[in-house]
Amino acid sequence: MCDYTQVEYACGHLRYTVKAWCVKYQETHKRCPANVIAIEYRLDEKCGESDTVSSSKTLQIHDTKAYQNQR
Repeated sequence: MCDYTQVEYACGHLRYTVKAWCVKYQETHKRCPANVIAIEYRLDEKCGESDTVSSSKTLQIHDTKAYQNQR
């Protein structure tokens, strides 16, 4: 599976950015299920699809396993 970072914006929208393509994707160019390995909060940025603005200037990156253990 390809490794992704989940990015959450001030408006609540999520985006997924690839950190590393797996060998299967490199060979076939067909996407496999995403493997989210990190979560990044960009609470001071708009996603580009929303007009919502936040005054927070927080940027936090969490390891996915630690995040899942908190739930």
